[in-house]
Amino acid sequence: MIKNHLNPIIFVFLLILYIVGQFLIGTYLPADKQFYFNTPSDIDFLYYGAIINTLTDTFPPQNPAFGGEKLTQPYLHYYPAALLGKLANPYNSIRILNVLYLIILGLVLRKYFPEKYGFALLILFGASTVGAGLNSMGVDFIARGFTHAPFFILLTVAFFSPSRIIRYSAIFLAALVNGYLMVMVIIFLAVRAVWKRDRENILLLASGLVGILAASIFITSAVSEKPFYFILTESFYFDPAENLIHATPFFILIFFYRQREMILLFVIALLFGSFIHYNPFFAIFMIYYAGAMLVAGGESVHKKSRFALHLVLALLFIGFLFSGYSKYRIRGDGYYPRFDSKLESSFNWIRANTEPQACFMAVTADAYEIALVMQYRPVYLGFIGHVAHLGINWKERYNNITRTYRMGLIPSEVDYIFYGPIEQRYFPGISLPYPVVYRDDYVTICRSAT
Repeated sequence: MIKNHLNPIIFVFLLILYIVGQFLIGTYLPADKQFYFNTPSDIDFLYYGAIINTLTDTFPPQNPAFGGEKLTQPYLHYYPAALLGKLANPYNSIRILNVLYLIILGLVLRKYFPEKYGFALLILFGASTVGAGLNSMGVDFIARGFTHAPFFILLTVAFFSPSRIIRYSAIFLAALVNGYLMVMVIIFLAVRAVWKRDRENILLLASGLVGILAASIFITSAVSEKPFYFILTESFYFDPAENLIHATPFFILIFFYRQREMILLFVIALLFGSFIHYNPFFAIFMIYYAGAMLVAGGESVHKKSRFALHLVLALLFIGFLFSGYSKYRIRGDGYYPRFDSKLESSFNWIRANTEPQACFMAVTADAYEIALVMQYRPVYLGFIGHVAHLGINWKERYNNITRTYRMGLIPSEVDYIFYGPIEQRYFPGISLPYPVVYRDDYVTICRSAT
């Protein structure tokens, strides 16, 4: 009976901790000694907020950091945040969905694993141990549950629902939500179909293949310069160290618990992450998910199983608390505001006087100096880390920015030139040969003659 009572206690405890976490991912401004919940707390939040703000304006949506090009990552599951963002600001819509998806994930796990769903949740949260910098699942769920949790909810339903139709539909939708994560699952489904040789597993594999093909055509092939499979071919090299570190707790648990299918998924994720590094933390996500399902659905095979599980859970959760504190400590080096009050008047003018799809040229210099206008309009070149990560050839546009600010040679894709504090720092004292449509003490905006 103690075990049955422990699960809801764990669930409620994690939910409270999770809600507290939503406040810590606000933007704390030391000068004001308070949080602002309508501004991005890090670069990823800026990018997500930009997608949410502009997602419903065009279809297929633009990449907000590469104006004029289609978004080259899964975006269908961003629509709930975009619609909710019409009522709340995009960053609060992320927070609301983070909490909502955690509740749904907990209820799904409770449905399929009523005896041990709390343990599975603890493992998922413990996934940030020794890896907060790599966005491993525990800390990532706090900040980005709205983008990662839907895949794992659908995957759990696809693996464990008693209804075949629901399982086939869930695996198809999971592929649309994240085709890259689904590559590991497809390998797992293929091996299992050969292993079991039954109609149900073959049809589940077929549903996943159709989904990943649709995702490849519908989303990833939007990279005009490269085929959709570049994410595998260009990120292939052997480097198992990070994945082995995260897999260590589950090597221990495999000795005490048996669940052959989740052990198979664990091994596939470990091998995949050791060779493919397009998104290195995604393989770590799958390692921890497989470990959580191993514990939730597996059978203990050793008299010390319960002690080993509790020890691993304790160590993982201590690691999660330490990683979360390190990443979201408001006076830490990595916690600096992505907000500049001097820009607010110009942003208000932009929202009121320009079309949602208007493309702005603005400067991103590094992780500290980024084009904040991206929150409201697509920029010609915004956060370089993301556009490079998505396989887009950004160098030509990067060079064009210099030509524009120094020589006035504006690319045809650009509708407006933003000249604010960052641009003034890198291109001081320029005079652009284009009509000025907005000016205040900090920002000048010019309109392209074309």
